Amino acid sequence: MEVLREKLTSIDIKSLIAIFDIQIAIAVIIIFFLLRSVFAKIILKIVYKVRKDKSDVKSDGMYKTLKTFFVLLGFYLAIRILPVNSQVMVIANDVFKIIVMIFITKCITSAITPKSIIFKSLTNYSSNKMVNNFICKIARAVIWVIAIFIILYVNKINLNGLAAGLGIGSAVIALAAQDLVKSLLSGMAILTDKPYNIGDWIEIGTFAGTVTDITFRSTRIRTTNNSIINIPNANIATEYVTNWNNLSTRRFDLVLGLSLQTTSEQIKKIVKEIRLVLENNPNVVQDSVEVNFDNITAYSNDIKIFLYVNEVDYIKFLKIKEDLLCELLYLIEKENIDLAYPTQTVYLKNQEEENI
Repeated sequence: MEVLREKLTSIDIKSLIAIFDIQIAIAVIIIFFLLRSVFAKIILKIVYKVRKDKSDVKSDGMYKTLKTFFVLLGFYLAIRILPVNSQVMVIANDVFKIIVMIFITKCITSAITPKSIIFKSLTNYSSNKMVNNFICKIARAVIWVIAIFIILYVNKINLNGLAAGLGIGSAVIALAAQDLVKSLLSGMAILTDKPYNIGDWIEIGTFAGTVTDITFRSTRIRTTNNSIINIPNANIATEYVTNWNNLSTRRFDLVLGLSLQTTSEQIKKIVKEIRLVLENNPNVVQDSVEVNFDNITAYSNDIKIFLYVNEVDYIKFLKIKEDLLCELLYLIEKENIDLAYPTQTVYLKNQEEENI
């Protein structure tokens, strides 16, 4: 009995309590680690039930964030259970505050999506996906910046030096990124005003081609020789843009120069034949055909042809234009009329006449 009493008195109670606390802390960490997915699913299901959303929980971007948060929460509770000194506890509390604020910020930013009710209620909702995504990214970036400043303020970090450094850094970045900012703003204007869309045939300055992509920085077009050109949106904002796809019809005009040897009867006949052929062409807009003997120049009799084609696609228009030109050449060849070309007559003075 005395031996048992001595053994019991020799056991350090504090050591037993410490070991018990460590076991509880380890158990808490293991429980939160194993049940992190369950906790995350429960919270998201509650949120989905409130929003009446039937989406898959695991596909939500917050699912992984919640799992990580519960693991960190387990570690924090374990530290609270362990017999640590006050300094370690203060550091743990500060770190956990930062984790909670980051988690809250993550929850807020994840809720800002183009399809969310918050986004639709606070903004003028647009059907343009790129504009909506851009606005969401800007809003999320602003929220993160505010959250970082709040975290720094709560942890009593001096913001004066940071603000001064950010001011100088912002000035340097602003000077270096002027063209980028101009292109971004121009890209916003293009995406909101929609002067052209992907697939449109456009002319911008000396460039012409089909629009293959529109970003906030540049517009990508494919030219007729199948090359890709990236034009900065800042340059597009200062140029005249012609969107041929906005037309309901395309214009076809031509000055047909006949040789000066062509008689008036031949001209009248060919004008009538050209007008008849064009008016009966299914690709030509009715009542738009104008064929007239327009001018007599130093080397040609000019017939002016003007009409509209009911095809706006540029490649198809070129094919129709080719067919029309071939028909005109066939009519001219059938009437044995020669086309004119620029000529100049040079008269040489006879030397014998000059001596007389």
